[in-house]
Amino acid sequence: MSKKDFSNVNTGRVYSTIETVTADPAPVELKRRSRDTAPTAEEIQAARDQGKTQGRKGIKCLRVNMQFTPEIHDYIRTMSKAAGMSITEFTNHVFQQHMEAHADKYQDILDTRDTL
Repeated sequence: MSKKDFSNVNTGRVYSTIETVTADPAPVELKRRSRDTAPTAEEIQAARDQGKTQGRKGIKCLRVNMQFTPEIHDYIRTMSKAAGMSITEFTNHVFQQHMEAHADKYQDILDTRDTL
């Protein structure tokens, strides 16, 4: 049985994707407020964007209960660990990339939906 030769395999896309996913974003600092003070709209949006809504009165994120096949769940868990992200951060990142890649189609659908 001979060994397989993988020296000619193009791995550039894989490495560039890993670099993109593992890049450190520059987060906006969220300051803790008194529970008596209502958060501003900008603070609410920044907290939601960063996923830092837990324990913050008046700031909630949308939540979705999802079911994955074992293979896809293992992929998400493995890749999120490799990227140093939580599963939520990783899946949000993947969906964000998909949204950017299909922005024109999404806008067309929104326009059609608004006309109904």
